Amino acid sequence: MFDSINEAKKTITVLKHTLQRKGENTDTEVFGIISALQQMLDIAEAVDQQEQVLSPKEINEIGENGLKLIDNLVYKFATQDLNLHVQDVGQVALVVAQWIISHHGRLTNIQSVVDGLAYLANALRDKAALSQFATFMGEVAHACSDAIKRDLDNSNPSRPWRILNINRGIVATRSHNLEQMQSVFIDLIQAIPMDAPRFFQEGMSEMVKLNYPEPVCELMQEFYEQTKLPAVH
Repeated sequence: MFDSINEAKKTITVLKHTLQRKGENTDTEVFGIISALQQMLDIAEAVDQQEQVLSPKEINEIGENGLKLIDNLVYKFATQDLNLHVQDVGQVALVVAQWIISHHGRLTNIQSVVDGLAYLANALRDKAALSQFATFMGEVAHACSDAIKRDLDNSNPSRPWRILNINRGIVATRSHNLEQMQSVFIDLIQAIPMDAPRFFQEGMSEMVKLNYPEPVCELMQEFYEQTKLPAVH
């Protein structure tokens, strides 16, 4: 669905050259992280080109290393007023996630992946593309580790697992694909049961504001009725 590892490598190379050209706000540690990320992408590409069969543990180690490097790079950008480049790095995180998923690995760190998904979701308008995107978001959710899926820290509204499922629900709704909406909503209730009632409550408000088609409104209403909390008297 997203660019290949090779395209991700090109993105990182362009980023490196851009930072070298600007120079003044970039420390050497940033370039060290970028070089390490380039090496990780080289390894991932070699695995694909040579059709190597690696164990899930090996895939996870390669992928986790890449996502950790991306997290570190985003942090460095935030501290050095280089946030302009965060979106490009987010797209590379999606490529790494897709690579892990395609090799049957598990995602144990999804912060940069969820951020990258959010950037792209905001840019999509075509309903077919939104539907395809919601499907990929489901693949990301399915590939998450059991520790993430257990969602023990459900008091934090900014946790990546919650944001992933909420955004997937929003993307599916924007696609107007009723069958997909129903499937995604069921997943959402199972994944983040404490947050589901508010999602459908806010969804009902959006139906009115944005004048969604009647069948979409009816389905949102159905799930709202299923999950709404009892009134306190």
